Amino acid sequence: MKTQSTNRSFTGRYALIQGSYWINFASVLAFSSVYLLDRGLTSGQIGLIMAISGLAAAAAQPIAAGYADRPSSPSLKVLVTVTCLLATLMGAAVCAAYRHSPLLTGLLFGGCVAVLQFLLPFINSLGTEMLNQGYSLNWGLSRGIGSIVYAAASSLLGMMVLRAGVISIPVCIALGYGVLTLCVWRYPFQKKALTSAEGQKPEPSSPGVFFKRYPRFFIVLAGAAMLYVSHVFINTFLYQIIQANGGGSGDVGLITSMCGLIEIPPMLFFARMLKKAGCGTWFKICGAAIALKSIGTLLVSSMEALYAVQLFQLLGWGLISIVPVYYVNQVIRAEDAIKGQAYMAMTYTIGSVAASLAGGALIDLAGVNVMLFAAAGTGLAGAVVIGIFAER
Repeated sequence: MKTQSTNRSFTGRYALIQGSYWINFASVLAFSSVYLLDRGLTSGQIGLIMAISGLAAAAAQPIAAGYADRPSSPSLKVLVTVTCLLATLMGAAVCAAYRHSPLLTGLLFGGCVAVLQFLLPFINSLGTEMLNQGYSLNWGLSRGIGSIVYAAASSLLGMMVLRAGVISIPVCIALGYGVLTLCVWRYPFQKKALTSAEGQKPEPSSPGVFFKRYPRFFIVLAGAAMLYVSHVFINTFLYQIIQANGGGSGDVGLITSMCGLIEIPPMLFFARMLKKAGCGTWFKICGAAIALKSIGTLLVSSMEALYAVQLFQLLGWGLISIVPVYYVNQVIRAEDAIKGQAYMAMTYTIGSVAASLAGGALIDLAGVNVMLFAAAGTGLAGAVVIGIFAER
């Protein structure tokens, strides 16, 4: 029987966490090329920074997740709060390094990227763990509010860059992480000790044991990673794509804001959508949409057409930003829940590493169209893998 506290809805408080997290996503990732190109770095160097940051996050995520799943570890809330505080300090350091060397700027900005990617599975788990404990929380609505904030922040930051210059970007990073730290600290999350059916505390499992337990999940992760490679190719180097089609830095904010708004409806209504089809089916649909968006971006030759292609965001990123979280929560047992979310989030991190490293080099060596061809190929391959192996 639920207590009064479990009947109380925590959607509003969790939405604040999602919103403040996606403010940082807009400032750190959507405007990374705008800021770093202005500070004198090349597309290849930007890709290298993104790749190293992603590798650092990918290495840390399963270790931290395994630690967080232990009954004796501190609360997940403590882990996230401390990490957010560290990110706030790094954001402030990026501001302080504005007039210094491009190398120092790149290192500090890369640290902000690494923390942002590291936090993703744990931000998600702050919501799903509350659901698993029986609390009232609309995860999809909270994530949808995060996208609304992302759209607003992207549009506002785009205007600020035009009026005040690129210094607006690190200022927004520092403020965004500061707000996120406060929201997580105030979030009423309590750690729940997990026990197995025999009443024994679950033993921590290695990656080998985990994937032996969930072999099909490993293949789904590979497919998701390819979808993210395709998405990150386009997202990280959006500024260069826009320039190739005759646009400028102002279009970065407009397109990013447009995408943030388009992706909201699936998040708000995903609970109803699940009554029509299961997570596996929606996973397949979002894979197809991501592939179509990457192919469309390759084929366009004007800003008008580039804006039109963003409509695929509705069933592309609009679904893949929420479907994997529900999917993991359904196919992975409770004692492995945080690890499952971490491995799924690692697919985005791995996708970011591969796309950032290859994308910058491809643009410098062969141009934007070759990078977009790679984005279309990985998107199509990921859609095929998810279409075959995602569980119903």
